[in-house]
Amino acid sequence: MTDIIRTGITYVLVFFATLLATPAFIVIGWIDPASPWMDRVARAWARSWLIGLGLRPQVEGTDRVDPDGSYVVVGNHQSNLDPMCHFLTFPAPLRFLAKKELYSVPVFGSALRATGMIKVDRDQPSMDFINKQVDEAVARGRSIIVYGEGTRSKTGEMAPFKKGPFVIAIQTGLPIVPVAINGTNAIWPPGAKMMHPGPVKIEFGEPIKTVGLTLADVDALRDRTRTWIAETLDRISNS
Repeated sequence: MTDIIRTGITYVLVFFATLLATPAFIVIGWIDPASPWMDRVARAWARSWLIGLGLRPQVEGTDRVDPDGSYVVVGNHQSNLDPMCHFLTFPAPLRFLAKKELYSVPVFGSALRATGMIKVDRDQPSMDFINKQVDEAVARGRSIIVYGEGTRSKTGEMAPFKKGPFVIAIQTGLPIVPVAINGTNAIWPPGAKMMHPGPVKIEFGEPIKTVGLTLADVDALRDRTRTWIAETLDRISNS
């Protein structure tokens, strides 16, 4: 019964938070897209998810990240809760990759544009188009988070990583911050409507420089990042 109540409270909070945040994003974006209020509203919206569930992620490694820097943050992906957890715990403002179909949703699509999320066409991906958006986000002092697996894990086990995040990092010259998240799959697994509150652990790694690397280094960079995340997941899941 507790899980039913928690889930219901969460959905209600998120519904009203979205009603308030969506027009706020549009107005702030119209006035000043680089305004710090954009990120304050985003964090407040993300917090509505965690308040309902009573979640307080245990976080390590934030001291490894310069809050004034810009990065490509690469992590494993266990649940739809991951973005909200990362919004609240990463020391610098974050932006996500969003599929183009979301931009067709009335009002919500306008909010995505206003916040500067990175629009991606999965059918015809264009790295030039993505990198241009990333450069615009970086110019406004933001970082980009990309989930290495490309989709949520149905089991909680980490799948192979795709090359895309590492191509972006090398072509833009941004350092990579690896991040491991554990526990969100048990709280809200893919396809489930019911949520089951529990512990969440997050750890950010030391930034990995990409300046001077070429596309020939993508595989090695991917493997290095994934290895750190896998080892960290193993450690924090057993601690």
